[in-house]
Amino acid sequence: MKASFVFCTSLSLASLAALPAIAQLQVQTRETGPQTGAAAPSTGAPAAQPTPPPCPGMAGLEIGQTRTFSFERMARLEPSKKTVLRDLKVLHTPEKRPWTVDVTYASDALDAKVVALHYLLDPPSGLYEGILERYGKGTPVASEPGMSSWAVPQCGIRLRYRTGMSENKQRHVEEMWVEPLAKPAPAKKKG
Repeated sequence: MKASFVFCTSLSLASLAALPAIAQLQVQTRETGPQTGAAAPSTGAPAAQPTPPPCPGMAGLEIGQTRTFSFERMARLEPSKKTVLRDLKVLHTPEKRPWTVDVTYASDALDAKVVALHYLLDPPSGLYEGILERYGKGTPVASEPGMSSWAVPQCGIRLRYRTGMSENKQRHVEEMWVEPLAKPAPAKKKG
């Protein structure tokens, strides 16, 4: 029993003697290691970059989808959309949903892309609270009283939202538009 006590004592002294060398090695590793960004306080790992909010999506429709793909998405909630129409605007009225969507295409071609979505929620569903949570407070639209706008550059779109009255002025409804962000005007050719 006495021998094991001595053994532990000598092991402890050896461990203590090695501590400054280990501490020095850790400092050197941190000083000479790759500098890839701010380090988290206790881990030495790069700090996590904030994740941008996800792109908006309702009914599986998004700006930039091709006509055929968007019809596949619409057919999931509205079986009559299994037949692809070549209209510039298509009204999507999903079964058992309190909203409709006006889908606008760039042309009547089969490979035309979705260029605008206009959602009408009747009755209102509290969509605004979800937009606020995801994208923060919007910018008022001067030309449209009661409308707010959000640029979502990581998705290449702009959202516009407002509440209003139904066509027959009997109840409140919500409206949301999803459109591509405005593209800068092409540069004029010198000549």
